[in-house]
Amino acid sequence: MTQLVRNICAAVALPAAPSDRIELIPVGAFKTADRRPAFRLDDPQVVIDASLQLAAGNVLPIDFDHRSFAAAGQSDSRAAGWITGMVVEGGRIMASVEWTPEGRKALDERAYRFVSPVFKNRPDGQVVLIEGAGLVNTPALPQLRQLASREDLNPMEPIEQIAGLLGIAADRTDDIVARVTALTAAETQLASITAAAQVTGGDAVTQICARLTAKAPDPAQFVPMASFSALQTQLAALQADIGKDKVDAALEKARDEGKLTPDLEDWATQLASKDLSAFEGWAAVAPVRVNLGERQLAGRKPPLKTASDGLDVLERQVASRMGVSEDAFLKQRSAMQEV
Repeated sequence: MTQLVRNICAAVALPAAPSDRIELIPVGAFKTADRRPAFRLDDPQVVIDASLQLAAGNVLPIDFDHRSFAAAGQSDSRAAGWITGMVVEGGRIMASVEWTPEGRKALDERAYRFVSPVFKNRPDGQVVLIEGAGLVNTPALPQLRQLASREDLNPMEPIEQIAGLLGIAADRTDDIVARVTALTAAETQLASITAAAQVTGGDAVTQICARLTAKAPDPAQFVPMASFSALQTQLAALQADIGKDKVDAALEKARDEGKLTPDLEDWATQLASKDLSAFEGWAAVAPVRVNLGERQLAGRKPPLKTASDGLDVLERQVASRMGVSEDAFLKQRSAMQEV
């Protein structure tokens, strides 16, 4: 359930002769002289209807010093008058009042000089219910005019409306001028800030505050995008080099073991480059196909070759890996065969 707060606010002085028409509460935004948060009464007719419907006998009490709203043991239910109707006029709610003899006497004798509305509001300041009023001697709503008589129902003067919005008594002109001057200066500064920040549309203050409170990225956790992209490229190149080195090492091992012959080079290179584990699995079980040692030739010697025979594919690979020219390799081969 929405929390409602009861507020008791005193208005300005009563006229010399009590009137049966009083100005009860402002419509729209208003402040109290005691600097409570601002209130709003945006739908006065709905509030009027609800207040009269919920009131006992459809009338609202006007008591003395709000005693009927006091704590148990301190309450005084005597009525100074009864609010029998309410209407919206000139930016405020006007109330029709039937004064009791006791209430009229208190006003005639000037024992009380102010009337104070009692209302309930939501936490956001929106007034939702008027419960009544009280005769008091401490004003808190300086924006309300002196309670009107039948001949004095004109709307508030502009200076009084401005004073009401500022929460300042209408006769404190110096304070009103100072407050308006400050607000004008603040508005000019905000316009300059908005232009400098290139803020357009919507709530400029909210947009600017959002920019000021936005956290800057932690340089320890973020790097420039250009550096990150360069690092990615370097890492990919490094991984490619490492992968190539592993492939070359696996192929070389298979050659050294005599399991990889020239006719299998293309196939073996493609397999190792694509799936090194698969190639290493093949190399582990592949038979030895080339071995120039005596043990593998079972005592038989390879057929002799002359210099005119040149080098076969395997010999060229061996010469290349040894860093020996083909001519030097041929001479060495011939010398070994002669032995």
